[in-house]
Amino acid sequence: FDSVLRGSRMDCGFYQTYFKYVLERDENAHKFTLSNAHKDMRYVNNLASATGAANFIGATIKNVYAAAEGLGRGDWNVPQISDVVAEMNGVSLGEIPQMKAAAE
Repeated sequence: FDSVLRGSRMDCGFYQTYFKYVLERDENAHKFTLSNAHKDMRYVNNLASATGAANFIGATIKNVYAAAEGLGRGDWNVPQISDVVAEMNGVSLGEIPQMKAAAE
């Protein structure tokens, strides 16, 4: 996946920092917490609702962030949503820095 996107027109700063975490497990690659992302998506949903705009994807994203917070992962950074979704599906993408630190 990365070998196809990196260097293509789909490559961008967000992709690079997000996948720096996914591939290298660098928890500082993209510092923005899931709880902040959830808050911002609530703003987006409220705006869409107030203007009558369809917001199917935004609502879904908000719900994924809400689930992450419900699991106690709100202080994790946005790229770590990949670990949350993996966890919800019984899969591991690799060692999670916060869990490694807590175990030490």
